[in-house]
Formats: sequence, C-alpha cells, structure tokens
Amino acid sequence: MNGLLDDVLATHGGLERWRAVTALTVHATFGGLLRTRFPGNRMTNVTARVRMADQLTVLYGFPRDDLQAIFEHGDVRIETSDGRLVAARSNARNAFTGVGAVRRAVRWDGLDAAYFAGYAFWNYFSTPLLLARDDIKVIEAGAWQEAGKRWHRLEVSFPGHLHTHSPRQTFYVDDDGLLRRHDYTAQPVGPWARAAHYCDHHRQFGGLVFPTRRRVRPRGRRNRSLPAPTLVALDIDYIDIEN
Repeated sequence: MNGLLDDVLATHGGLERWRAVTALTVHATFGGLLRTRFPGNRMTNVTARVRMADQLTVLYGFPRDDLQAIFEHGDVRIETSDGRLVAARSNARNAFTGVGAVRRAVRWDGLDAAYFAGYAFWNYFSTPLLLARDDIKVIEAGAWQEAGKRWHRLEVSFPGHLHTHSPRQTFYVDDDGLLRRHDYTAQPVGPWARAAHYCDHHRQFGGLVFPTRRRVRPRGRRNRSLPAPTLVALDIDYIDIEN
C-alpha cells in the first residue's frame, strides 16, 4: 500500500476495523436517471446486505416487495423471501453485450438491474477496504483542483475476476483523508457512460466512516463533471455492521 491509501483507510476507521467486519446492511433511498431503467418498484427504498469477503450482495424487496435479488460472483438470481427460485442468469455481464445490448439500451429486466446494483453496491460499500486487496494495483496520481478545493488522486487498476464498473478507476481524496469523488466508466451501460461519483456527508457507523450522500453525474472533457443530469442519487439512512 502507499501513503495516501494508508491515510484513507485510517480516516475511514482503520484497516484492522474494516477487516473485522463480515457484512453490512445498508438502508437508503435511491433516485436519479438510472433508476428509470429498473423494473418493478425501481428500488425507491433500498435495503441491501453486502458480504465483505465475497462478491455478494442481497437486494431485499426487489424487484417486488415480496422478492429479493442476489448478486454472487457475477451470477444473479431472484428468489422469494423463503428461498424459492424465480429467475436466474449466469455470467450476467455478458447479457449486456451482443444482441442483448439492443434491448438493454431501452429497458432492463430485474436480473439486469440486480447485476448492476449488486456489483456496484459491493464495490461502494467495501471501499476503502477493497483497495487494500493484493490483486488491486493502487498508485498516487497527483493533485486535482475542483471548486477551489485541492484533492489528491489514487489511480486504481482492477483484475478481470472482480466485477466492477471498469478496469481503471480514479478516487479523489481531500486533505482530511476522506473519499470525495470516484471516476469510472460504467461499461455495462456503454463505453460512453463516463461517470463522476461524488461522496459527501460522511458519518460513522460501527466504527467505520461512510459517505451518506452520493451523487453521480456525467463526466465530460478533461474529467470535468457536468451539472446535469443526476444519474444516481443515493442517500444513506443508516448502516448495520456485522462483526
């Protein structure tokens, strides 16, 4: 690890504390343009359980209140609350390419949404612990000026076996060590889906620090974000931590 990543981990609760956590459950409200692609109840109110050591997310009450969607290592399934299988898709990312990409340019089904939200939630709420993995390469990339503020940058390279937005991503860190912005290309949406994901209103839950206000906006030329539209608006009410 490098010095800046060490600072980020310390500010967000410390590596030892993060490694002691087995899972967490996020309670949030979800909005933004992306939500219009989601079927059913569109995850207006989100309860999601993320298991830290695995690529696993359970989305409770989606796509209907009596169902749950599960993302696990790239596969997705929808079940009833008592575990009866309703629908499933292996290697769900592949469904966003080829002939399937035509339909997904217009609408997503429940399994599409479960894949995208599942891996995204696992990434967002496992960070910054995620960046301390041995199979992820992190380098410091210099300072960045935005709205009169000076941020520091981490350039991150992800291995192919981890489900994430894109292989190359950038994290922005303020002088206090808080994560403030996260740039990526949402490749399942398209190579044009360049995003600037802002993180604010940090709070502590169970000894860990998380941003409770997330806003994703398009990223334009020279990595400057555009003021509209808001692609994702995610507001965290609280997070339950499991040791």
